[in-house]
Parts: sequence; C-alpha cells; structure tokens
Amino acid sequence: MAVAVASFLAFTLPAPAVAQQGSAGALLEEIVTTARKRTAAEAVQDVPIAVTGFGSAQIEALFLQKIDDLGYLMPNVQMEQIGTFPGVQSFSIRGQGINSSIPSVDPTVGVFVDGVFLGTSFGVVLDTFDIESIEVLRGPQGLLFGRNVTGGAVLVRNARPNGEFGFRARVGATDNDELLTAIAIEGSLMEDRLAGKLVLYRNDDPGFFPNPTNATDVGQMETTLIRPTIVWTPNDATDVTLIWEDGKAEGDGAAWTSVTAQQAGAVPEFTTILNDIGFTDIDWTQVTLEANVDWGPGALTYILGYREVEANSATDVDGINAPIFFVPGFTDQDQLSHELRWSGSVSDSWQTTVGFYLFEQDINYRESRFIQGGALQRALGGDMNSRNFGMFWNNDINITDSWILTAGVRFTDEEKTAQIISGDINNSALGCSEVVTFNCAFDNLKGEWSNITPKLGLQWMFTDSSHLYGYYSKGYRSGGFNFRNAAPTVIPPGPTREEEVNTTEVGFKTEFADGRMRLNIAAFRNEITDAQREINVGDPNPAGVVVLQATINAGDVTIDGFEAEFVGLLTDTFSITATYGKMDGKYDRIDPSVPQIEADLGLPFALIGGEPPRLAPTNYSLGFSWDIPLGGIGLINVASNYSFREAHFYDDSNLNKFVDQKRLNASINWFSPNESWQVSLYGKNLEDQPNYGNLTSIAGLYIAGPMQKGLIYGLQVDFSM
Repeated sequence: MAVAVASFLAFTLPAPAVAQQGSAGALLEEIVTTARKRTAAEAVQDVPIAVTGFGSAQIEALFLQKIDDLGYLMPNVQMEQIGTFPGVQSFSIRGQGINSSIPSVDPTVGVFVDGVFLGTSFGVVLDTFDIESIEVLRGPQGLLFGRNVTGGAVLVRNARPNGEFGFRARVGATDNDELLTAIAIEGSLMEDRLAGKLVLYRNDDPGFFPNPTNATDVGQMETTLIRPTIVWTPNDATDVTLIWEDGKAEGDGAAWTSVTAQQAGAVPEFTTILNDIGFTDIDWTQVTLEANVDWGPGALTYILGYREVEANSATDVDGINAPIFFVPGFTDQDQLSHELRWSGSVSDSWQTTVGFYLFEQDINYRESRFIQGGALQRALGGDMNSRNFGMFWNNDINITDSWILTAGVRFTDEEKTAQIISGDINNSALGCSEVVTFNCAFDNLKGEWSNITPKLGLQWMFTDSSHLYGYYSKGYRSGGFNFRNAAPTVIPPGPTREEEVNTTEVGFKTEFADGRMRLNIAAFRNEITDAQREINVGDPNPAGVVVLQATINAGDVTIDGFEAEFVGLLTDTFSITATYGKMDGKYDRIDPSVPQIEADLGLPFALIGGEPPRLAPTNYSLGFSWDIPLGGIGLINVASNYSFREAHFYDDSNLNKFVDQKRLNASINWFSPNESWQVSLYGKNLEDQPNYGNLTSIAGLYIAGPMQKGLIYGLQVDFSM
C-alpha cells in the first residue's frame, strides 16, 4: 500500500500489552497526527507544537459523545455552545474566542472535518460516533491552516473503511429519556480496490429543562445523520476517498432563562419560565473528496470540500414569561474549497510541504426582532461573499541528528463583499420593520486584505523520547462585518481592521518509565494587535431593541500562559491523567474609537474592561482509569475525571462573570472476553453544576443566558465485529 494510505489509515500504535485491553492502557496509546501535513503521519509526542490528540480508543474510553465534551479535558481550552441558537459553537483556546452567533463573524478557532474548514459556527457541535481521531492544536495555526485560526484548530477525522468487513452498533439512553442509536457497517466492494462504509445515526432528546409556564420540558431535539464513504485504491500508489454526509437537527429553540433570577433563588436551577419555546431546524450536507498519489520522494494530496448549511431557529432570548425579546434567525451558507499540496523529502535531512488553497463562501442571514410583544419590530441581516487564496511552504531541516530547524511562510489574499440591512434600529424613521419580507435598504460594503504569515522554530531531540522546542509565528484574523447592524450611526457595520497575533511558544515533551509515563508542558505569549471584539451590551434606550451588538477593533492585548498534560500507566491496569492551565491577559491599549462609542451610546459603564473575556485564569483536571479482570467473563473498567475552570468574565465590559465551573464525570464499563460487547453506565456533571452558553444583558435590567445541561446518568451498549 502507498505511503500516503498507510499514514492516513494507521492512527494508533499499541499500548503496553495486557491480558485484555480495557481503557486504562488506551489512555496511553500513542496517537499520530497529520497536523503538519507531511507525507507520513507523526507521533503527537514528536511534533514541536502544543497539540492534544484523541484516537478512537480514547474517545470511547472518556465518553466523548460530542466534541464539546473535550472542553474540560485539555488545558486552556473551552469548547461549548454559544447557545443563542442551538448547534452554534463557541470555542476558545488560550483566551482567543468569539462571543457571538452572528454568522458573518469568523471564528478564531477553526474546525476542520476531514481536512475541510467549516466556514461558519452553525452546525459545528459534532457527535463523535465513528470518529477516527480528534486533534486540538493550541495557538495560531496560520501557516498551514490559513487565516482566522488565531486561537487554534480542531481537526476531526471520520473513520475510513479498510476493505475488511466490520460492523458497529451503539444504543444508549439517559435518565431524562434521551435515546441514541447508531450503526456503522463496512466492507469490500471490489477486492483490494474498492471499500465502502455506511454510518447511520439518530439521537432523540425529549428536552432537559423544565418549563412550568407551559408544563413542558425545553430542549427537545431530534438529530439524524447518514454518512456513506468510499475508498478507491486503483493501484499501490494512489488512493481516493469520497465522504458524503447529510444531517438534520430539529426541535426547540435554546433554553434561555433569567440567570439573575436563578442566582437569587427566585427560579430553580435548570428551569426556565420562557413563554415561547421557539424552534430549531438545521440541515447540512458536506461532500469531501481526497486523493493521495505517491509522486517522487513524497506524495501529492488534493482535497475538495463542499458544504452547505440551512439553519432556521427562533429563540425567546429574555428567558422569562413576558413577551420582551423574541428573535427568529434564518441562515443559508455554502462553501467550496480546494487544497493541493505536495509533501516529501528534498534530501535525507530536508522535509518540505508546499501547497495552494482556495476557499469561497456565501452567507445569507436574516433576523427578526419582536420587542414588547411586537410593539417594536426590526429587521436585521445581510449577505456576504468571501474569497480566500493562499500559498504555503513549510520546511523541517535536520541541522544535526538532534537539532531540527522549522521555517515556513504563507501568503494569503482575501476579499469580502457584503450587503447589510441599513438604518438605525432605534429610529422608526430609519430602521427597517419588514420582518417577514425583509424589503429593506442595504449598505454595500467591501474589504480586501493580503499578508504574509511566517513561522520560525527550533527543536532539540536530546534523547530518543524527549525534546525541547520553541518557535515564533504570526497569525491574522481578517476584518469582518456585522449582520446585526443595530447602531450604524455609532458603530459602522464594517469592515473592521484585521487582527494580528504574534505568538512565541516554548515547550518540553517527554516519555519516561519505559514509555509508561508522558509529560508535555508549554509556555506561550500572544500579542494581539487591533483585537476584534463582538460587543454585546444592554440597550440603554428604554424604548430600544433590548440588546446592542457590534464588531469593533477594541485595542491591543497580551496573553501569557502555561499548560501541562500528564498521563501515567502506574500498573498494567491502572492509569491516571492530569492537566493544568494558567493564563493572564490584559489590554495594553484601548482603541481611540472606544470612548466615543461609549459616549454616543450613552453607556454608564466602560465598553472595554481591563481583562479580555473568555479567559479562565486557572483550569485543571485529574482522572483515573482502572481495569479489573474478571477471568472468563471479561473485564470491568472504572473511570472518573474531575475538572475545574476558574471564574472569568464573559463580556468585554467585565460586568458579567461565569462562576467557577466544576465537572465530575464517571463510568463503569464491562467488556466481554472477546471485546465484542461493551456495556457502560456513566454519569456526567455529577455535581449538577449550572452553566450558560453566554450572559446577555436584557435592556440593562437583568442577565439572561441559554442553559447547558446538568447532571445526566446514562446507559450505553456497544457491539462490534
């Protein structure tokens, strides 16, 4: 089989052998990564970047049912839903994240599925069934992954068929009657040449959050997915993979509540009293074509990605039994991307990767705001077309047997054109009230950017299992537009100036105790110039639109941080994991436009506080996995993980804070002797800690937020052959 096929299909290496593999050893299995886009996949331990990898064994052992479950298991990483509308991601890495569900706002953490960048935050909170690997790269990844990944990148890879017959089935249920069924079947369609796989998935959630207002539970959602995959190997030097995914999620709107009332004890935790449960209807299709051809001393790779999303949702944002603020939103997005790259050996001491990238995207968004039962109606939204072209070249040169120099550069050229509904939303003469037809006046806007992203690093492999590394890199986040153009006379709808991030990082990775213990540490500094912030403040106008949102260049920010990860197999049947993260961030300069905006809006507080939002000063986790052999009747595994995330500000004004978050998860798992069956009883958020996707001021009167689930018990049965 070609080198490219081997590197892309072999994602894990065996852990130290035990009589029967449960989960303890799985947590120390060596994971390989394609994050550096080289011909052959590399061990995570060998790459000079901060990356945490999860293979299929770790995903199942840790009960990572959705990728946002990872958010408490890595240092300085938050992976949650923003919650304004269901299914919208709000990922933050090393304090770099967005506070917005506006589809025109580019995420700072890029999500890539099978090598394809997902252009919007809608439909990004993914299930992990039949996922081969998840890699989380911390820090700007502009060199190989392009613009708008100044926080980091999340790489998700679906499992491919290998030509052998295989069958997997999963059935699960929780104590609130959520039901999950999923199957994956694969096999040979033409011996040694054509392999196929079909994945079917359905999740039926009846709703988690009691609502005494209308005697129902809020949060009902039905999610279905079908994903066929074909791998064609016409010869030993070529492989072609086609993945087609169709998915649908439909149910209630987000479960908003008055956070102020809950924290005062007036409304029970995890309960909402909203008067309209709203709705959600998300449809998506993604097609990925990947071809790998051995060519010379390397391999040529081409990835074609197409994705379209239609997301319609309506949410009672005020979260109480009063018709204060009801918001339907309608999004259509489609994208097409091409990536062509060659990676290989120029000489025995020189590895290189060179490539081209083209990304095109169209977004159409319409939003209706019904204020005070419809007494005030306002239309928002817009259309945007984006085109992004990039060329990249990365090199790893062995100066000596133990010293490796990394040097790379990327050129990017980007253009965005936008048409945005114009008019002051608080001015009846200027604002648009056509909330059904959207027959409004639009502003025509355009932005163009081009830049060069360099990277320079050095790695010292001072033993076979330990190395030090350091690098400097620069990343960019292109200027953006604001589809929620609430106060255009004060804050223009765009484009904002692009954001620049200069990053330095040093790290140490080692394995010791005969490979049974692993320790990775890193320290970093991010210096951000013209930081883009998504402002979300209560409207001080008592007859206004409740919430004002805008995208501005807030100023310059410095974020320093430290992180550590440890895995140890203390015995053949007992392992422990631990992580620790620490960050400190501050504004070095407030943009001169900010005081004028504050004055024009009549805000009684500072628009930009002293601390950047979404930056937890301290976070850590500690877990264990214990296998208990039962002889001829299989094996029992007991596992648990405790995580802590320190209180930190959600908003840029530093008025609203997420409280300390504690997460305790546990599971008891039985594996059959031949490991065909796994039966698991698990609990998530065992301390029943409340959490919210965001904290939004409702006209400055109280704080509302969309709730995340509390304590969940579940039973899951897996069968494979």
